[in-house]
Amino acid sequence: MTSLAFINHDPQDAGPQYLEDLATGYWFSEVLFHAVEMEIFTFLEPDGKPLEEIAAKFNLSAGAIKRFLQALGAMGLINCQGSNCCNTKMSSKYLVLHSRYYQGDSILWRKQLTASWQGLSKCLRKGGRVDFGSDQPDQRRDRIRKYIKAMDRVARTKVEELLAIFEGLNMEGEILDVGAGSGAVAAGFLEKFTAMKATLMDLPEVLEYTRELMASRQWGGRIDYCEANVLETWPVDKESYYLVILSNIIHAYSEAEAAVLLDRAAECLKPGGLLLIHDFFLEHYPLKAALFDLNMFINTYNGKVFSSKWAIKELDGLKLYATGLIPLATDTAVILAAKDKKILTRLSLDRSTFSSE
Repeated sequence: MTSLAFINHDPQDAGPQYLEDLATGYWFSEVLFHAVEMEIFTFLEPDGKPLEEIAAKFNLSAGAIKRFLQALGAMGLINCQGSNCCNTKMSSKYLVLHSRYYQGDSILWRKQLTASWQGLSKCLRKGGRVDFGSDQPDQRRDRIRKYIKAMDRVARTKVEELLAIFEGLNMEGEILDVGAGSGAVAAGFLEKFTAMKATLMDLPEVLEYTRELMASRQWGGRIDYCEANVLETWPVDKESYYLVILSNIIHAYSEAEAAVLLDRAAECLKPGGLLLIHDFFLEHYPLKAALFDLNMFINTYNGKVFSSKWAIKELDGLKLYATGLIPLATDTAVILAAKDKKILTRLSLDRSTFSSE
């Protein structure tokens, strides 16, 4: 599969083909959205299906499904040999319903966001968000659940990258997951470090669904729930947590609000504790970060993507030692901070990532 020109281009020499590819970028997402909605990858699993059977399953003509499958093949999502089509390794792992790393809910959440992106010109004129969604309780509840389920799918893959940083440590004690959402990040730590317990802090309507998601997993009383608006007083004890997690949370707030979150998180750390900040940062994957920042402009009240320099400066002002930006293989990155500098040296990190020596 050829790399997409709008991902890899020379800004000085790119010609009209680059602009053409940008303008037709939605073709790719529409094909993906429709394929996920059809659950075509689930149907093809595990050994593939012949063209005629695929057409019959979805009540489509052989000619129509052949052209659709051709597009999926060109995008690297399926392989077709003769009249038989099967999933690629990536599709089997991420696009088959009920698979451990299924990303369909996240992908369809991106589809839902396309409606608000259509209002970009209105947002630009107003200087911020214009679509606030329905205030009907049932519709708000449904939107929250779709969002949490989508982010849960993303977090299940991200947490494995995060845990690699803590490889070799014997971690124990209390975790505070701030703006926990589905609780997937804290759950990853609980699975790896069986001596740890976690408190999941989020809005009541979020934690209602979090409890449902956690119910099927046997934690043996290792999870507590703390209903709170993170911008208001945190009803937890200071200096009580070995690990405080801010995962994909600060980008939802303004600079002043994010600074408050960092301050409160620092107050909750035990002397030997760690603060984990996982998020989008402007320096890491700049193209995605810039577009995600615009997504925050469209879809939140005050959200934005911060630079790692801003975050590290804030942590320094809180008397915390911080690593530099730790890039993940995906579109997000990590900064870790502690009151005790020695704690950071125990992590599985290249020492060049430290912000100060």
